[in-house]
Amino acid sequence: MGMAAFEVCVYNLTKTFPVTPASEDLSFTKAVAEAVKRTLRPPERKTVVDGISLSVERGEFFGIIGSNGAGKTTFLKMLACLLYPDAGGGFVHGYDLLRQRTDVRRSVVVARAGGWLGTLSQLTGRENLLFRAKMCGLSRRQARERADYVLARLGIEHKANEYSWNWSAGEQQKFSLAMTFVARTPIVILDEPTSHLDPHAARTIREFIKEELNERNGQTVIMSTHYLEEADILCDRVAILHEGRLLACDAPFALRRKYASEPILEMRVSGYTPEIGRRVQERCGLAELLEQFEDVTTGQARLRPRWPDSVNDPNTVQRVLEAEGVPVTSVRWVEPSMEDVYFNLTREKLR
Repeated sequence: MGMAAFEVCVYNLTKTFPVTPASEDLSFTKAVAEAVKRTLRPPERKTVVDGISLSVERGEFFGIIGSNGAGKTTFLKMLACLLYPDAGGGFVHGYDLLRQRTDVRRSVVVARAGGWLGTLSQLTGRENLLFRAKMCGLSRRQARERADYVLARLGIEHKANEYSWNWSAGEQQKFSLAMTFVARTPIVILDEPTSHLDPHAARTIREFIKEELNERNGQTVIMSTHYLEEADILCDRVAILHEGRLLACDAPFALRRKYASEPILEMRVSGYTPEIGRRVQERCGLAELLEQFEDVTTGQARLRPRWPDSVNDPNTVQRVLEAEGVPVTSVRWVEPSMEDVYFNLTREKLR
């Protein structure tokens, strides 16, 4: 495949930041002494993105997953020319990431997450959309048409004439996505677009990203998320980051086949607590007991016991749970998910 087929192709991207020492209540003399030390001796640096090389095809829906602190946001900021890399380089929409940064910025639009990039607070929602359209060179008619369509599509017409401080978290995310729709650049970068949203708002946003931006407009979407099921459903390919490093990159089904191919034992229980789980793990000799609560108040949870060898003994685990007063409502084998892929890869890394 030639270079022209790629919208993004980067190599050895690396970014470090100085480690900020813990704040302490220092006297003036000690504070001056510490400042002099930092001036004379360069501070320790932490590598946040560590030599990442990958490519994204034109029109692809590309996901980047990882826990908080994995380097997702820093990596996306370098792709959007919001940060300079300390090492490495690449091309975005055919432009050099280091030498043609203005052209890269014209090719990319970023939907904010956590408030690091957003709308203009002094403008209403509609005014923000029309201003973005004018900046992109659209006519007044085109700007109005796109603004009206996307406001209706995302269900935020009733907030169009209000300012951002009157929007909920879900509405803020929707307006941020509406800006990407109006701009219609070749590449859309989304940093955790459904983070901290209720299920209805998250579903609306997922459908809009997939159907409107990626499929209808043909835009290349690069989305970071820590919701692994979201990446599994939406993305053509997924890159898994851990502590700044790229662990794997492939289609979700290929990652499952390679890193989590065997069915997994899952038990549904009620009246469960983490303290009981620790006793069960010790009594049954489990390597670990993964737990996911569905209702903390009633102790309803899904448990996935893992043994240190290939010998599974679910009957013993069930008996021990019930002896602890935890009814087991179902025992079944389930197909592995992206969550299992992620945990298997990160466990290997920790070893």
